[in-house]
Amino acid sequence: MKRPVLLAFVALSLILHSSSAQTITASEILKNMNRQFEPVNDYIATLKISLDMERMQAPEMPATIYFKRPDKVHVDAKNFAMVPRQAVPVNPTQWMEKFDASLAGTERHGDTTLYKLRLVSKPEKGKQVTELNAWVDAARWVVTRIEASPWELRHVTADLSYQLVDGKVLLPSKITVVMDSREPSDSTAERMYSPQRMPRKGSIVIEYTDYKLNTNFSDEIFEKKKEKQ
Repeated sequence: MKRPVLLAFVALSLILHSSSAQTITASEILKNMNRQFEPVNDYIATLKISLDMERMQAPEMPATIYFKRPDKVHVDAKNFAMVPRQAVPVNPTQWMEKFDASLAGTERHGDTTLYKLRLVSKPEKGKQVTELNAWVDAARWVVTRIEASPWELRHVTADLSYQLVDGKVLLPSKITVVMDSREPSDSTAERMYSPQRMPRKGSIVIEYTDYKLNTNFSDEIFEKKKEKQ
């Protein structure tokens, strides 16, 4: 009788150990994302932007994006402002500083395990609270999907794919942003937000190529951006 009892005890111990080993916190997930991104001090990349928006026709647009730690971003492209900043993750460190994160669940997509994070912006005077859901690849520690709602009465999703740059770090190769209005076009709320200012529905596809990593380019590009504002 002792042997079955011993085997049962060993099996239970293994189960408990396995469950404990799989436990992870939102903070640890963000730290792992930050470690993956750690080799990046700055980058420049070429963008190809394709729009499919209601009430708008636009040709495929070339653009250039400049990023420098901690959160300096400049994009040379007409109408790029239509893309919500929340939909284009730049530096995981900023998420750690600007959001309160909690683990909302674990999902399986084929062979991939995804951690779902709920991110709520920390209180900041004069700024509206922002809430995001982000899905993080448990093997590569990159965000594969973001959902933000509401954003100017629109539900926004962004799906991301990645490429390995300089054999060091995974950076976006393609981001597909989809916006869908949660208000009817003739609603009072929609009219208050002036639908002429921005299309209510549609998608934006951003493709990244020709990355130049850690070139230590001048901050002048960001100063020019401030002058235009």
